[in-house]
Amino acid sequence: MAKPKKKLTKMQEVFVNLMVYQDLNQSECAFRAGFKNPEVIASRMMNNEEYSHVQERIRDMKALQRKKYDITFENVAGKLANIRDAAASDGSYGPAVNAEIARAKLGGLMVDRKEVRFGKIDSMSREELENRLQQLMEENQIRSIDGEARIIEDEDDDTKDKRLSGRK
Repeated sequence: MAKPKKKLTKMQEVFVNLMVYQDLNQSECAFRAGFKNPEVIASRMMNNEEYSHVQERIRDMKALQRKKYDITFENVAGKLANIRDAAASDGSYGPAVNAEIARAKLGGLMVDRKEVRFGKIDSMSREELENRLQQLMEENQIRSIDGEARIIEDEDDDTKDKRLSGRK
């Protein structure tokens, strides 16, 4: 005979809702739910067999969210591809590039890396600053493109089409 399912306490229900609907870590969810030792309780609820009813409720609610909002890798990647194609066909290349970057991040091909270092930039000379910047660019394999910006005056559509297609 199977054990009857345990019911969630009010605090556990708050914890579950925070885990599903908020962008918080487990400890923060437990703290906001009112648990006295949030780190310990959160770890127990997420890993202990004794709290399998809590884990199951979180899984069920997340599955419901995915189904409700149709959030799958394929759907998100497809929608971003549609946005990219529509933007590119309208000549809006900035949004098209942003959509393609979002697709690459979604697929794990691109990762935003941010490194925070503390230093005394205010006390550095211009030469020291340029040397440090060059060192950071080399360490992180960052390449810069040198070029000139030029202002293109408003032109009629025929001239713009010729310029973009390479015709004269």
